[in-house]
Amino acid sequence: MIPLRDVGVDRMMIRKNIGQSSLLFLFLGIAMFSFGWVRVWVVKLLEMGKFQNVIEQFRDYERFAPVPFDALFTYAGRVGMTFDEPIVILCTVIWCVARGSDVISGELGRGTLEMLLSQPISRTRFLMSHAFVSAAGLLGLCLLLWAGMTVGIETTTVTETIAPPSIRVPLLGLELPLSSDPPAEVSFSLGERVAPGIYTASVFHLFAFGYFLLGLSSCISSFDRYRWRTIGAVMTVYVVQLVMFGLGKAAESLAWLQSLTFFRCYQPQKMTTLVREGGLSSPWSFSQPIEPGWYPPLYYPLLLLALGTACYLIAVVRFERRDLPAPL
Repeated sequence: MIPLRDVGVDRMMIRKNIGQSSLLFLFLGIAMFSFGWVRVWVVKLLEMGKFQNVIEQFRDYERFAPVPFDALFTYAGRVGMTFDEPIVILCTVIWCVARGSDVISGELGRGTLEMLLSQPISRTRFLMSHAFVSAAGLLGLCLLLWAGMTVGIETTTVTETIAPPSIRVPLLGLELPLSSDPPAEVSFSLGERVAPGIYTASVFHLFAFGYFLLGLSSCISSFDRYRWRTIGAVMTVYVVQLVMFGLGKAAESLAWLQSLTFFRCYQPQKMTTLVREGGLSSPWSFSQPIEPGWYPPLYYPLLLLALGTACYLIAVVRFERRDLPAPL
Protein backbone atom coordinates (compact mmCIF):
# COMPACT_ATOMS: atom_id res chain seq x y z
CA MET A 1 0.00 0.00 0.00
CA ILE A 2 1.14 3.56 -0.74
CA PRO A 3 0.77 5.90 2.29
CA LEU A 4 -1.57 8.79 1.65
CA ARG A 5 1.04 11.25 2.90
CA ASP A 6 3.25 10.23 -0.02
CA VAL A 7 0.60 11.02 -2.61
CA GLY A 8 1.41 14.60 -3.56
CA VAL A 9 4.07 16.83 -5.04
CA ASP A 10 7.38 18.19 -3.82
CA ARG A 11 8.34 21.82 -4.39
CA MET A 12 12.01 21.07 -4.93
CA MET A 13 11.21 18.46 -7.57
CA ILE A 14 8.71 20.78 -9.22
CA ARG A 15 11.37 23.48 -9.57
CA LYS A 16 13.81 20.90 -10.95
CA ASN A 17 11.32 19.60 -13.52
CA ILE A 18 10.33 23.11 -14.59
CA GLY A 19 13.98 23.92 -15.19
CA GLN A 20 14.50 20.74 -17.20
CA SER A 21 11.44 21.20 -19.40
CA SER A 22 11.34 24.99 -19.80
CA LEU A 23 13.38 25.13 -23.02
CA LEU A 24 11.37 22.36 -24.69
CA PHE A 25 8.14 24.03 -23.58
CA LEU A 26 9.32 27.36 -24.99
CA PHE A 27 10.09 25.96 -28.42
CA LEU A 28 6.92 23.87 -28.63
CA GLY A 29 4.82 26.72 -27.24
CA ILE A 30 6.07 29.08 -29.95
CA ALA A 31 5.36 26.42 -32.57
CA MET A 32 1.83 25.78 -31.30
CA PHE A 33 0.91 29.46 -30.98
CA SER A 34 2.40 30.39 -34.35
CA PHE A 35 0.84 27.45 -36.17
CA GLY A 36 -2.58 28.12 -34.64
CA TRP A 37 -2.40 31.70 -35.87
CA VAL A 38 -1.06 30.87 -39.35
CA ARG A 39 -3.45 27.94 -39.81
CA VAL A 40 -6.43 30.24 -39.29
CA TRP A 41 -4.96 32.86 -41.61
CA VAL A 42 -4.59 30.23 -44.36
CA VAL A 43 -8.38 29.75 -44.32
CA LYS A 44 -8.85 33.05 -46.13
CA LEU A 45 -6.56 32.08 -49.02
CA LEU A 46 -9.21 29.84 -50.60
CA GLU A 47 -12.74 31.15 -50.94
CA MET A 48 -15.48 29.00 -49.47
CA GLY A 49 -17.06 28.33 -52.87
CA LYS A 50 -13.77 27.24 -54.42
CA PHE A 51 -12.91 25.19 -51.34
CA GLN A 52 -16.24 23.39 -51.57
CA ASN A 53 -15.67 22.60 -55.24
CA VAL A 54 -12.24 21.14 -54.46
CA ILE A 55 -13.51 19.00 -51.59
CA GLU A 56 -16.40 17.67 -53.65
CA GLN A 57 -13.87 16.04 -55.98
CA PHE A 58 -12.77 13.77 -53.11
CA ARG A 59 -16.17 12.51 -51.97
CA ASP A 60 -15.03 8.91 -52.47
CA TYR A 61 -12.44 9.40 -49.73
CA GLU A 62 -14.80 10.99 -47.23
CA ARG A 63 -14.58 7.97 -44.92
CA PHE A 64 -10.94 8.84 -44.18
CA ALA A 65 -11.89 12.30 -42.91
CA PRO A 66 -12.54 12.84 -39.17
CA VAL A 67 -15.96 14.37 -39.98
CA PRO A 68 -18.32 14.43 -42.99
CA PHE A 69 -17.23 16.89 -45.66
CA ASP A 70 -20.42 18.89 -45.17
CA ALA A 71 -19.09 19.94 -41.76
CA LEU A 72 -16.10 21.54 -43.49
CA PHE A 73 -18.23 23.83 -45.64
CA THR A 74 -18.33 26.39 -42.84
CA TYR A 75 -15.58 28.64 -41.53
CA ALA A 76 -15.91 27.14 -38.06
CA GLY A 77 -15.35 23.65 -39.48
CA ARG A 78 -12.32 24.68 -41.53
CA VAL A 79 -10.72 26.43 -38.56
CA GLY A 80 -11.54 23.45 -36.34
CA MET A 81 -9.44 21.20 -38.58
CA THR A 82 -6.43 22.76 -36.83
CA PHE A 83 -6.73 20.17 -34.06
CA ASP A 84 -6.26 17.35 -36.56
CA GLU A 85 -3.24 18.87 -38.28
CA PRO A 86 -0.08 16.68 -38.15
CA ILE A 87 2.00 19.54 -36.72
CA VAL A 88 -0.33 19.93 -33.72
CA ILE A 89 -0.33 16.18 -33.08
CA LEU A 90 3.46 16.03 -33.55
CA CYS A 91 4.15 18.81 -31.04
CA THR A 92 1.84 17.15 -28.54
CA VAL A 93 3.48 13.75 -29.00
CA ILE A 94 6.98 15.24 -28.70
CA TRP A 95 6.16 16.87 -25.37
CA CYS A 96 4.40 13.85 -23.91
CA VAL A 97 6.93 11.23 -24.99
CA ALA A 98 9.93 13.40 -24.11
CA ARG A 99 8.63 14.19 -20.63
CA GLY A 100 7.11 10.80 -19.87
CA SER A 101 10.15 8.81 -20.96
CA ASP A 102 12.46 10.99 -18.86
CA VAL A 103 10.85 10.46 -15.48
CA ILE A 104 12.61 7.19 -14.53
CA SER A 105 14.56 5.67 -17.41
CA GLY A 106 15.92 9.10 -18.27
CA GLU A 107 17.20 9.71 -14.76
CA LEU A 108 18.60 6.18 -14.62
CA GLY A 109 20.41 6.66 -17.91
CA ARG A 110 22.00 9.88 -16.64
CA GLY A 111 22.92 8.21 -13.35
CA THR A 112 21.10 10.87 -11.28
CA LEU A 113 18.13 8.91 -9.93
CA GLU A 114 19.89 7.52 -6.84
CA MET A 115 21.13 10.99 -5.92
CA LEU A 116 17.62 12.44 -6.27
CA LEU A 117 16.03 9.67 -4.20
CA SER A 118 18.64 10.16 -1.47
CA GLN A 119 16.77 13.38 -0.66
CA PRO A 120 13.90 13.26 1.86
CA ILE A 121 11.29 12.42 -0.78
CA SER A 122 9.35 9.27 -1.49
CA ARG A 123 9.33 7.64 -4.88
CA THR A 124 5.63 8.36 -5.27
CA ARG A 125 6.08 12.08 -4.61
CA PHE A 126 9.01 12.07 -7.01
CA LEU A 127 6.85 10.61 -9.77
CA MET A 128 3.80 12.75 -8.98
CA SER A 129 5.88 15.95 -9.02
CA HIS A 130 7.11 15.07 -12.49
CA ALA A 131 3.56 14.22 -13.62
CA PHE A 132 2.24 17.54 -12.28
CA VAL A 133 4.77 19.62 -14.22
CA SER A 134 4.31 17.53 -17.38
CA ALA A 135 0.50 17.79 -17.28
CA ALA A 136 0.68 21.52 -16.56
CA GLY A 137 3.02 21.99 -19.51
CA LEU A 138 0.68 19.99 -21.73
CA LEU A 139 -2.24 22.18 -20.69
CA GLY A 140 -0.12 25.24 -21.42
CA LEU A 141 0.62 24.02 -24.94
CA CYS A 142 -3.06 23.35 -25.60
CA LEU A 143 -3.98 26.84 -24.39
CA LEU A 144 -1.23 28.41 -26.50
CA LEU A 145 -2.64 26.70 -29.59
CA TRP A 146 -6.09 28.01 -28.69
CA ALA A 147 -4.65 31.49 -28.08
CA GLY A 148 -2.96 31.45 -31.49
CA MET A 149 -6.23 30.43 -33.12
CA THR A 150 -8.05 33.20 -31.26
CA VAL A 151 -5.58 35.82 -32.45
CA GLY A 152 -5.90 34.48 -35.98
CA ILE A 153 -9.70 34.58 -35.84
CA GLU A 154 -9.77 38.16 -34.57
CA THR A 155 -7.16 39.51 -37.01
CA THR A 156 -8.09 37.69 -40.23
CA THR A 157 -10.25 39.38 -42.85
CA VAL A 158 -12.03 37.13 -45.34
CA THR A 159 -13.20 38.16 -48.81
CA GLU A 160 -16.08 36.37 -50.51
CA THR A 161 -17.31 36.71 -54.08
CA ILE A 162 -21.10 36.88 -54.35
CA ALA A 163 -22.48 36.02 -57.77
CA PRO A 164 -25.48 37.99 -59.12
CA PRO A 165 -28.89 36.35 -58.68
CA SER A 166 -29.77 33.66 -61.20
CA ILE A 167 -32.53 31.19 -61.99
CA ARG A 168 -32.12 27.50 -62.74
CA VAL A 169 -33.90 26.17 -65.85
CA PRO A 170 -35.63 22.84 -65.11
CA LEU A 171 -34.60 19.80 -67.16
CA LEU A 172 -31.83 21.70 -68.97
CA GLY A 173 -29.75 22.26 -65.83
CA LEU A 174 -28.80 25.78 -66.90
CA GLU A 175 -28.24 28.79 -64.68
CA LEU A 176 -29.53 32.02 -66.22
CA PRO A 177 -28.39 35.26 -64.56
CA LEU A 178 -31.09 37.75 -63.64
CA SER A 179 -28.71 40.68 -63.68
CA SER A 180 -25.80 41.84 -65.79
CA ASP A 181 -23.94 43.16 -62.76
CA PRO A 182 -20.48 41.64 -62.15
CA PRO A 183 -19.92 39.49 -59.08
CA ALA A 184 -19.56 41.54 -55.91
CA GLU A 185 -16.81 41.10 -53.36
CA VAL A 186 -17.64 41.32 -49.67
CA SER A 187 -15.00 41.51 -46.93
CA PHE A 188 -15.62 40.76 -43.26
CA SER A 189 -13.73 39.78 -40.15
CA LEU A 190 -13.51 36.04 -39.54
CA GLY A 191 -14.53 36.77 -35.95
CA GLU A 192 -18.00 37.62 -37.24
CA ARG A 193 -18.49 34.02 -38.39
CA VAL A 194 -16.37 32.09 -35.88
CA ALA A 195 -16.33 32.39 -32.07
CA PRO A 196 -13.16 31.07 -30.38
CA GLY A 197 -15.26 29.69 -27.53
CA ILE A 198 -16.68 26.91 -29.70
CA TYR A 199 -13.30 25.14 -29.54
CA THR A 200 -13.26 24.71 -25.77
CA ALA A 201 -14.24 21.04 -26.00
CA SER A 202 -11.68 20.46 -28.78
CA VAL A 203 -8.92 21.85 -26.53
CA PHE A 204 -10.08 19.48 -23.79
CA HIS A 205 -9.89 16.56 -26.21
CA LEU A 206 -6.34 17.51 -27.19
CA PHE A 207 -5.33 17.68 -23.52
CA ALA A 208 -6.91 14.29 -22.79
CA PHE A 209 -5.12 12.78 -25.80
CA GLY A 210 -1.79 14.11 -24.58
CA TYR A 211 -2.43 13.10 -20.98
CA PHE A 212 -2.91 9.49 -22.04
CA LEU A 213 0.42 9.57 -23.90
CA LEU A 214 2.07 11.07 -20.82
CA GLY A 215 0.76 8.25 -18.65
CA LEU A 216 1.72 5.60 -21.18
CA SER A 217 5.26 6.98 -21.54
CA SER A 218 5.71 7.22 -17.78
CA CYS A 219 4.40 3.68 -17.33
CA ILE A 220 6.85 2.21 -19.84
CA SER A 221 9.62 4.36 -18.37
CA SER A 222 9.06 2.74 -14.97
CA PHE A 223 9.87 -0.68 -16.43
CA ASP A 224 13.10 0.15 -18.27
CA ARG A 225 16.42 1.84 -17.56
CA TYR A 226 17.25 3.14 -21.02
CA ARG A 227 15.37 6.14 -22.28
CA TRP A 228 15.90 5.30 -25.96
CA ARG A 229 14.18 1.95 -25.43
CA THR A 230 11.31 3.66 -23.65
CA ILE A 231 10.83 6.09 -26.52
CA GLY A 232 11.01 3.22 -29.01
CA ALA A 233 8.38 1.23 -27.12
CA VAL A 234 6.00 4.17 -26.86
CA MET A 235 6.35 5.04 -30.54
CA THR A 236 5.81 1.40 -31.49
CA VAL A 237 2.51 1.39 -29.59
CA TYR A 238 1.58 4.72 -31.19
CA VAL A 239 2.34 3.59 -34.76
CA VAL A 240 0.58 0.23 -34.33
CA GLN A 241 -2.51 1.99 -33.00
CA LEU A 242 -2.37 4.49 -35.87
CA VAL A 243 -2.15 1.70 -38.45
CA MET A 244 -5.08 -0.12 -36.85
CA PHE A 245 -7.13 3.08 -36.89
CA GLY A 246 -6.30 3.69 -40.56
CA LEU A 247 -7.18 0.15 -41.56
CA GLY A 248 -10.47 0.43 -39.68
CA LYS A 249 -11.36 3.51 -41.72
CA ALA A 250 -10.19 2.03 -45.02
CA ALA A 251 -12.19 -1.22 -44.97
CA GLU A 252 -15.66 -1.79 -43.55
CA SER A 253 -14.73 -5.38 -42.66
CA LEU A 254 -11.99 -4.00 -40.40
CA ALA A 255 -14.05 -1.20 -38.85
CA TRP A 256 -13.94 -3.02 -35.49
CA LEU A 257 -10.22 -2.18 -35.27
CA GLN A 258 -11.09 1.47 -34.60
CA SER A 259 -12.70 0.52 -31.30
CA LEU A 260 -9.39 -0.98 -30.14
CA THR A 261 -7.40 2.23 -30.59
CA PHE A 262 -7.14 5.35 -28.46
CA PHE A 263 -7.42 7.46 -31.63
CA ARG A 264 -11.12 6.61 -31.61
CA CYS A 265 -11.44 8.77 -28.49
CA TYR A 266 -9.83 11.84 -30.06
CA GLN A 267 -12.76 13.63 -31.71
CA PRO A 268 -12.11 17.40 -31.75
CA GLN A 269 -13.85 18.03 -35.07
CA LYS A 270 -17.00 16.23 -33.98
CA MET A 271 -17.08 18.52 -30.95
CA THR A 272 -17.00 21.58 -33.22
CA THR A 273 -19.87 20.13 -35.23
CA LEU A 274 -21.86 19.46 -32.05
CA VAL A 275 -21.41 23.05 -30.90
CA ARG A 276 -22.61 24.39 -34.24
CA GLU A 277 -25.65 22.11 -34.25
CA GLY A 278 -26.61 21.97 -30.58
CA GLY A 279 -24.90 24.77 -28.68
CA LEU A 280 -21.92 25.06 -26.36
CA SER A 281 -23.26 22.51 -23.88
CA SER A 282 -23.56 19.66 -26.41
CA PRO A 283 -19.93 18.42 -26.24
CA TRP A 284 -20.20 18.14 -22.45
CA SER A 285 -23.16 15.77 -22.48
CA PHE A 286 -22.79 12.38 -20.80
CA SER A 287 -26.21 11.10 -21.83
CA GLN A 288 -26.88 12.04 -25.45
CA PRO A 289 -24.87 9.96 -27.99
CA ILE A 290 -22.96 11.80 -30.72
CA GLU A 291 -24.77 9.72 -33.35
CA PRO A 292 -26.02 6.12 -33.68
CA GLY A 293 -23.29 3.68 -32.77
CA TRP A 294 -21.35 6.25 -30.71
CA TYR A 295 -21.19 7.00 -27.01
CA PRO A 296 -21.99 10.41 -25.47
CA PRO A 297 -19.32 13.02 -26.34
CA LEU A 298 -17.90 13.43 -22.82
CA TYR A 299 -17.25 9.70 -22.65
CA TYR A 300 -14.27 9.86 -25.00
CA PRO A 301 -11.98 12.40 -23.27
CA LEU A 302 -12.86 10.96 -19.87
CA LEU A 303 -11.85 7.52 -21.11
CA LEU A 304 -8.48 8.90 -22.23
CA LEU A 305 -8.01 10.59 -18.84
CA ALA A 306 -8.93 7.36 -17.04
CA LEU A 307 -6.50 5.32 -19.14
CA GLY A 308 -3.74 7.87 -18.54
CA THR A 309 -4.39 7.81 -14.79
CA ALA A 310 -4.35 4.00 -14.81
CA CYS A 311 -0.96 4.08 -16.54
CA TYR A 312 0.34 6.46 -13.88
CA LEU A 313 -0.92 4.18 -11.11
CA ILE A 314 0.88 1.23 -12.70
CA ALA A 315 4.02 3.36 -12.93
CA VAL A 316 3.78 4.27 -9.24
CA VAL A 317 3.32 0.66 -8.12
CA ARG A 318 6.14 -0.54 -10.35
CA PHE A 319 8.50 2.23 -9.25
CA GLU A 320 7.80 1.61 -5.57
CA ARG A 321 8.65 -2.09 -5.88
CA ARG A 322 11.53 -1.80 -8.32
CA ASP A 323 15.17 -2.38 -7.40
CA LEU A 324 17.17 0.34 -9.02
CA PRO A 325 20.26 -0.80 -10.97
CA ALA A 326 23.59 0.76 -10.15
CA PRO A 327 24.46 3.73 -12.38
CA LEU A 328 26.87 2.95 -15.21
